[in-house]
Amino acid sequence: MKYFGILIAVYLLSTLNSCIMRAPKYALSENVMTLKLGQSKEQVSKILGIEPYFVVSADDTQTVFLYKYRVADRATLPFLMKATNGKKVRGKFINLLVTYDSSNLIKSLKSCDECDKSVVDNKKFDINQIILLFTVVLPAVLIFFGLKAAK
Repeated sequence: MKYFGILIAVYLLSTLNSCIMRAPKYALSENVMTLKLGQSKEQVSKILGIEPYFVVSADDTQTVFLYKYRVADRATLPFLMKATNGKKVRGKFINLLVTYDSSNLIKSLKSCDECDKSVVDNKKFDINQIILLFTVVLPAVLIFFGLKAAK
């Protein structure tokens, strides 16, 4: 019976791992719209609520940092679609290239959705795994231990 408990614990831990979601930290598009030329790197991080994702390029006169933000899309039924109706949902990731001059002030802002593709590794509960557990694996394990205990 000790092995049965260990087996169930290992299976549950392996299925709970599928609930984890990996994605880069990102800002909201509303925050990106408030950025202005001449702001400092600290102000940008405070407004966006995130640090830069990575350095794109750097030299003596300027440094280009990449930030991630997400746009807002909408979800609606096709036959009810109008110009502005629907529910607001999170859209795709967009890259924000911020160029700072040598004194760490914004020199230019550029959005680019083709620079670096961000993939959200979205793992949710797989209902097929749960059904498989309760219909095949669990009964087989119970029969095995039942036959073993009957000997």
